[in-house]
Amino acid sequence: MSLNTLLVDDHAIIVDGLLALLEDHPDIGVSATTTSARFALSYLEQQEFDLLITDHSMPDMSGLELIQRAKVLCPTLKVIVLSMHDEPDLVREVMASGVDAYILKKYACQELYQAIQAVMNDRHYWSVEVTRALVQFNGDIRSNNTELTERELDVLKLLASEYTSRQIAEKLFISERTVETHRKNLMRKTNCVTTIGLLKYALSNRLV
Repeated sequence: MSLNTLLVDDHAIIVDGLLALLEDHPDIGVSATTTSARFALSYLEQQEFDLLITDHSMPDMSGLELIQRAKVLCPTLKVIVLSMHDEPDLVREVMASGVDAYILKKYACQELYQAIQAVMNDRHYWSVEVTRALVQFNGDIRSNNTELTERELDVLKLLASEYTSRQIAEKLFISERTVETHRKNLMRKTNCVTTIGLLKYALSNRLV
């Protein structure tokens, strides 16, 4: 069964390009396209969609407002944001809004399929340059955080990047049991009960 998809971008040429790109994807069914955020909300009010692929910057409404209102209309909606911007502050704001993937437009052709596959499997996907920008920005923030230890911050960053416990153990040269201990300590200190909760905590506190 294909994902019922809505494409939104204020540039018609981008919409046409995405539509052409997705035509051959076996798991995607593009049911509607629009260059207006307000029209997008009208579509969402009239029928159910599984996936929203939207620009971040549009003239009639910000992408963040569209995402927030779309989530109210359809709480289970998966959202992939396309953007030209990789500024850490903006990226964190978009991530905290509940999007499932954030892709830079210049890499859409290479990364969109990967992002779709990730969100179909209830995972997040961020463009490599987006993750790199956040990690670099994190350097100044990390030294100011006293609640979490240096190692816990390392584990938190890797969890936010979708690493498994085994992958984290290999990357940090520690055992999986130690990784799980750090995860439990992170959840206890942050009052989170899930890994998604940890990600939201990390974003809201500018740790990743």
